[in-house]
Amino acid sequence: MDIQVSQAFQSRVKKTLFSILVFILVYCILLLTAIAITASFSYFGIWAIVNYPNFLTITLGLGLIAAGFMILFFLIKFIFGTNKTDTSEFIEVTQEEQPELFAMIHDLVNEIKTDFPKKVFLTYNVNASVFYNSSFWSMFFPVRKNLQIGVGLINSLTNQELRAILAHEFGHFSQRSMKVGSYVYNVNNVIFNMLYNNESLRKMHEKIAGLSSYLALPLYISVFSINGIQKILQKLYEYININYLALSREMEFHADEIAANVAGSKAMSDSLQRLSFANHSLESVISFYEKNHNQNWLPKDIYENQHAVNLFLAKKNKYEINNGFPLVPLDAESKYNKSKLNIENQWQSHPSTQDRIQAIAKMNIQVDYANQSPAIEMLRNKDNLFQKIKNHLFVNLNHQGPIKQLDTPEFQINFVKDFEKNDFDEMYNDFYFFINPIIEDFSKLDYHAEPIPIAELFSDQNRDLSFDLNSLLNDKQTLTDIKNKTYKIKSFDYDGVKYKSSDANQILKSVEIEIQAKQAQINEIIKRSFETFYSLADSDLTKSQLKKSYELMKDMEASFENRIQFYYDLTQRYAFVYDQVEYSDIISQFMKNKSLETKLKTEISTLLSNSVLTGELAKDILDDLTGFINKDLVYFEGTTYHDDNLNLLFTAIHQYYYMTFRAYFLHKYNLLNLQKDIYSRS
Repeated sequence: MDIQVSQAFQSRVKKTLFSILVFILVYCILLLTAIAITASFSYFGIWAIVNYPNFLTITLGLGLIAAGFMILFFLIKFIFGTNKTDTSEFIEVTQEEQPELFAMIHDLVNEIKTDFPKKVFLTYNVNASVFYNSSFWSMFFPVRKNLQIGVGLINSLTNQELRAILAHEFGHFSQRSMKVGSYVYNVNNVIFNMLYNNESLRKMHEKIAGLSSYLALPLYISVFSINGIQKILQKLYEYININYLALSREMEFHADEIAANVAGSKAMSDSLQRLSFANHSLESVISFYEKNHNQNWLPKDIYENQHAVNLFLAKKNKYEINNGFPLVPLDAESKYNKSKLNIENQWQSHPSTQDRIQAIAKMNIQVDYANQSPAIEMLRNKDNLFQKIKNHLFVNLNHQGPIKQLDTPEFQINFVKDFEKNDFDEMYNDFYFFINPIIEDFSKLDYHAEPIPIAELFSDQNRDLSFDLNSLLNDKQTLTDIKNKTYKIKSFDYDGVKYKSSDANQILKSVEIEIQAKQAQINEIIKRSFETFYSLADSDLTKSQLKKSYELMKDMEASFENRIQFYYDLTQRYAFVYDQVEYSDIISQFMKNKSLETKLKTEISTLLSNSVLTGELAKDILDDLTGFINKDLVYFEGTTYHDDNLNLLFTAIHQYYYMTFRAYFLHKYNLLNLQKDIYSRS
C-alpha cells in the first residue's frame, strides 16, 4: 500500500522540522553557555579554596561549583530519563491465548507494511492506541511499539469495523513521513522533562543548601539561571507544540485514509461515529454499579451489560440497528449544540469526528472483505478475561455482605429503573433538557386558559428553540472571554463570517439581543405549559399542588447560584490543607473558617430534611454527614492533622455540592412528573 501524503501534510512536516531545528540550535547555545558557566564557577571555586583556605571560602567555593553543575545537570538530565506508560492495569495477551485477534493483527501489519507490535495488551475501555516507552536515545534508535485494545471497543464493533480502527492505529507508523510525529513526540518530552520534571533537582538543592547558609548563597545563582532557562524553553515548547499539533491533525486524516483503504470508507465512518456512544454506554454501566454499591451488585458479564445499554439508548434515540449495532448519525454529538461560534483550536491534537468522517466519505472506498460478525466473538476465554477486568474496575467498591451477580435481564430491569429516575418523560421531547420550568410573575398567568395540545407545546421547533438559547448563552460566555482577553485568539467565525478578536464586543451585543428575544419566547412556552396543565388538573388540590411546585422551583432557582458559590468558597478556604503551611497558620485558618463550617452544617441539615434526597444516599454517606453535623470536630492538634475528621469535613463539602444539584434536579423531575400525571388523567 502506497498512499501519497497531501501537500498540507508535507507543509506541516516542514514547519515542524524547522521548529525542531530551532529548538536544537537554542538548546546547543544554552548548553554551551551552561558548560562555560560551570567551568568558570569551578575555576573560581577551586581558586578561592586553594588560595584562601578557610571555612568561608571553602563553603562558598563548593557552593559555586555545585551551582554550576546544577545548571549543567538541569540541561542534560533528560538524557537519563525514560517516559514509560503504566501498564499495571493492562492485560497482556499472546498469540496462543488469542489466535484470532493476532491473526487479524498479522494480516493488517502485512497489508499496511509496518512492524508487528512488541506486545499486545487488552484494557477495559473503548479505545485503541499504539504506544511505546521513550527516552532521549529513542530519537536515534528505533523503538518497537506496543498495541493497546479496549475490550469495550471490541464489544462495540463488527469484525470489519475493528479492522478499520486498528488499521488507523498502525497507519500512524506505516510510512517514513509519519516518523516525524514520533520524533517530535520525543523532543516534546525532552522539553517537558526540563520544564516540569524537576523534583529530584529541587530536593538536591534543598539538601545542599541545608548544610550551610554559605552554600545556599551561590546556589541561588543556579535557581535564578534555571528559571531563566525555563522561560526560554516554555516559549520553545509552545512554538513546537503548535506546529506538532497541526501536524498531528494532518496525521489523523492520513491514518484514516490508510484505514479506509484497508477496511472501506463505510466501516471506518460507522466505527468512528459509534465510539463516543459506545464509551458512554460502558461508562453508564460502570457508574450504575458504583452508585449501587450498597446493593452489593456486580455484573456477571459487564460487556453484555454494555451491549444492552447500547441497544436501550439506541431505541430511545431512534437509531437504526445494523448487524446488531446502532448506526449513530453524524449529527448525534451536535444535536444539542446549535452554536454559531467557531474557533479554530490550535491546541487540538485531533480534527473533529465530523471533519474526519466527511473526509472519509469523499474517498468512497469499497473493499471486498466484509466480515460483519461481532468482533467480540473472536476473543477466547472471555470469562477469565472479563473477571480480571471486573476485579480491576470494582476493586475499590466497599461491599458489605454477600455479592449478587446480576445477569443481563436483571441488570436491564434495574438499569432502566435507575435511568428513568434521571430522565424526563418522552412527552417533553427534550424541551427541558437545558430549560427549567421557572415562572417569574404568577400574577400574569391566565388560570382559565384553554389547554394547548402537548405535541404543539413541546414540538421539535420549541425544543430546538431551547437548544438555541443554551448555545447562545455559551457563546455569550466565550465572546465575553474573548472581549476581556481571557481567551487569547486572533480571529473567530460567527454564523459563517470571519471576525477579528477586537470585534467580539460587537457580536456580543447582537448575541445578547438574540438571547433576550429567545428567552422571551421560552418564557411564553413555559407560561402556556403551566396554564395547560393547570386547566387539565382534575381537582383544586392538584391545581394548588402544581402552583406550589412552580413557586418552590422559582425559590430554588433564586438560591441555587448562592449555594454553588458557597461551595466554591469552601474549597478555596480549605485549600491550605494541601499546602505546606506553618503550624500557627493552620490553626489560624481553621479558626477563621469556623463560621463557614457552622453554615455548612446548617445547609446540610436543611438538605437532609428532604426525604427523597436522603433516600438516594448510601448509608455510609448518611452516617458521615450526620457525624459531621452533630460533632464538634478538631482538625489539627499540636503538629498533626486528624485525618478522620478532615475526611468527614471534605466528604461534607463534596456531598453538599452533589446534594445541591440533586435536590434541584429532583424537584424539577417531580414537577414534570406531576404534569405528566395530570395529563395522563385528563
